[in-house]
Amino acid sequence: MTSMSLSEVEEWLDSNPHHAHDYFLRKAELGLINKWLVLHGFLSIRDYVSSRRGSASYNSANNSPGSPRSTAENAYSGVGGESGGSSDPGDSNNGSQHRSNSKKYLRQDFAKSKNRSVFRTCEPASLPTQSDDTQNRRSSLKDMRKYLSLPPNSINILSLLIESRILLPKYPSMGRDSKRELRHHQNEREFFLDIVKDIANDLDLKSITHKIIVNLTVLLEADGASLFFVESSRGKQTLVSKVFDVHCGTNILPTASNGDNEIQVPWGKGIIGHVAETGESVNLINASQDPRYNDEVDRITGYRTESLLCMPVKNAYDEIIAVAQVINKITDEGICSAFNRNDEKLLETYLQFVGIAITNAQIFETSAREYERNRNLLEVVHDLFEEQISLEKVILKTMQRAQRLLKCERAAVLLLQENHEVNSSPKKNPECSMSEALLRLAEQVASTGEVLNIAEYLEIEKTNLGTVKSLLCMPIRNRDFQIIGVAKIINKLNGQPFDENDEQLFEAFTIFCGLGINNTMMFNEMEKAMAKQRVAIEVLSYHATIHPKEIEKLKDLPIPDADEWGLHDLSFDDFCLSQEEMILAAVAMFKDLGLINRFNIQKETLLRWLMTVRKNYRDVPYHNWRHAFNVAQMMFALFTTAEMKGIFTDIERLGMFTGCLCHDLDHRGKNNAFQEKTGSALALLYGTTNTMEHHHFNHAVMILNSEGHCLFSNLSSDSFSKVMNVLKHSILSTDLSVYFQNREKFFSLIHNNEYDWQTEGHRELLLSMLMTACDIAASTKPWSVQQKVAELVTSEFFDQGDIEKQELNIQPQALMDRDRKHELPQLQISWIEDICLPLYKNLTNLNSRIQVMVDGAIANKNKWAELASDEGMSSQSKERETTVVIYCSIASHHIKII
Repeated sequence: MTSMSLSEVEEWLDSNPHHAHDYFLRKAELGLINKWLVLHGFLSIRDYVSSRRGSASYNSANNSPGSPRSTAENAYSGVGGESGGSSDPGDSNNGSQHRSNSKKYLRQDFAKSKNRSVFRTCEPASLPTQSDDTQNRRSSLKDMRKYLSLPPNSINILSLLIESRILLPKYPSMGRDSKRELRHHQNEREFFLDIVKDIANDLDLKSITHKIIVNLTVLLEADGASLFFVESSRGKQTLVSKVFDVHCGTNILPTASNGDNEIQVPWGKGIIGHVAETGESVNLINASQDPRYNDEVDRITGYRTESLLCMPVKNAYDEIIAVAQVINKITDEGICSAFNRNDEKLLETYLQFVGIAITNAQIFETSAREYERNRNLLEVVHDLFEEQISLEKVILKTMQRAQRLLKCERAAVLLLQENHEVNSSPKKNPECSMSEALLRLAEQVASTGEVLNIAEYLEIEKTNLGTVKSLLCMPIRNRDFQIIGVAKIINKLNGQPFDENDEQLFEAFTIFCGLGINNTMMFNEMEKAMAKQRVAIEVLSYHATIHPKEIEKLKDLPIPDADEWGLHDLSFDDFCLSQEEMILAAVAMFKDLGLINRFNIQKETLLRWLMTVRKNYRDVPYHNWRHAFNVAQMMFALFTTAEMKGIFTDIERLGMFTGCLCHDLDHRGKNNAFQEKTGSALALLYGTTNTMEHHHFNHAVMILNSEGHCLFSNLSSDSFSKVMNVLKHSILSTDLSVYFQNREKFFSLIHNNEYDWQTEGHRELLLSMLMTACDIAASTKPWSVQQKVAELVTSEFFDQGDIEKQELNIQPQALMDRDRKHELPQLQISWIEDICLPLYKNLTNLNSRIQVMVDGAIANKNKWAELASDEGMSSQSKERETTVVIYCSIASHHIKII
């Protein structure tokens, strides 16, 4: 069989790709796949799988290297990942379409729920038929698919959603031997253009570095080459080469990701450093004779460097970004010779294109690094704000994420003691082992607020944590920029010190970390406050509810008939009833309305609720239990005597009557305006609209929710919801501001005879008007009752006015100004004319039985008018008396009045 040259074999494989694919699938080992992936700028399979499941929580058994899940994921990542083992365009397109559809479905699922996150291993039915190679490849994974489902964690969906869609274009390069053979078959210009194209479209810095080095050795017929990049760290420049001293026997493959083969040259040292510092080219016939040459590598490897050509690589701004070096020019006879002037020109020309290619690759790498940084920070935010309940868990997640993010051996978070001062010591977990030296460094950062980056070897005592070689320590601040702790990372995995990029990333990390920790601490404080509130409510509920012995006193007493005490009368006088009698009278009204039987309310429950409601009214002059009872009795009289109960449903009557008894619960004798002026806790809690009414309703709900107090316990869920809405609407309607908002609409309905009580909105409007009518009904009662109530109201108002004067330094309204007490009759007249009579007259137009209330209000207005007249005459008499006195006084001083 005739032997084929390497170029002939490669040409045959290019023309028969299916054979190459088949051979690769049958023979390729995992190591070869890893090399191919890394060469083309992808992560190795191990690195890829680690990065993808780094933020997911896996079972420890499934994480073991030999577990089925681990094996399946490794295999799947190598075949179905972004790198793809096949270069067939059809397979590539299908794979891309497959990934795109996976993300599409994940986005849709993410909006619906977080209970599913699966790598799709089959195409939707609408996709084109797959090629045989694709089907065979996927069928080989049939037994592994059960291992591919990720745990139901939103971080997996998040990782896919923020995964970059930018893929580097891959332009596989020919091998060194193929390029040497190509150089011999082409003229110099054609070959030069080919090697320029070879690097022009490549944006992967690792890949382009290898291509440049190979091209340099072939272009200049050199035995070896190196490329050093200029890197700056903390203002200090160095020269770094990822691949050093590539010669004819070197296997051109990317170096390991851990940087074991990395070479660093100090700035200005050696020939490389000299060229970088001065920008001058160096061409040596015998490098070993030059004092600048460092022969350390030659001594280690046994290689002998003779001729050497070294030149700077510059960007468009004429800045040196790299240094290229070629060694030992080899002639056709295999003899080492010197680089000539033509070689210098050739290298100088090619390095101009190299500078452009490197600049583009570095820009893309910077962009990719920034994207990865933002992606990592987004995952940090997800981690920190997903868990905000336990501070320990947040800190643990923080440390784990810091280790993965900054690729370090250890990470620690230390928080300042509670009620700390700036110079106080951070606290650590008792289980955490940390040397005193590291604690002192943390205290230094906490006290100064400065970043601490120690790159040199630390001469500190050795602990069980090992030797600290590099350390980065930063303060953690809350949203108020106060230092709440210190975060530190120790020893980079590659053995290098933490650089500026690490500092920038760690600073952003500590900002989010501070917000997360601060939010968690605030959440914990809120939980404590809520727990205290629950305890306080339990204590208040215990003291607010009635003692069982008090219920026993009334439990066996007979319930009087409503007629016996005149409860049906619209002119009822409650001052004849004692506190206990009012409780029994309330039970009688519940019974007479049919609410007890209709809603199966137990007598003991009703008594307990009524007595607790009474107990929760404060001892203020007017807005007390007696007033609540009066409002309820008036509503009862309107339902029965005025026969208005037929307008409302049973549920509505229950809510309205209950609302009457609860409408001023826990009233403090101060109105809504006072709450707003003082910025009271009630105003902060409920706002400045219907402040007290919202408080009354919530207090009523608290009593109903207390054990053994719920009157509505036998209602269905729907009925319970309805009666609670009616209860709230009834109580809020007692705010006069609501009355003023609704009365014109109500008056218009009555005047135009447009009301329809089958319409729920009309019934709600009538409900509001009736609640107001009952609340201010004292103005319709007999004069003896009206006068006594007016004194009680005035007393309460004057108390508020005194506080406004003395404590708030404001002038109260006339109704609340004790100094204007003599104006009370006129104020009462205005009250009846402007507030009461318009409402009662319109209600009378609706129901003539309410005329008695209109008559009562008019009679009381006339009484107040008489008092106002008497007060006016008395005031005039006093005024004349005062005038005479003043006149006499002035006359005695002989002052002439004109």
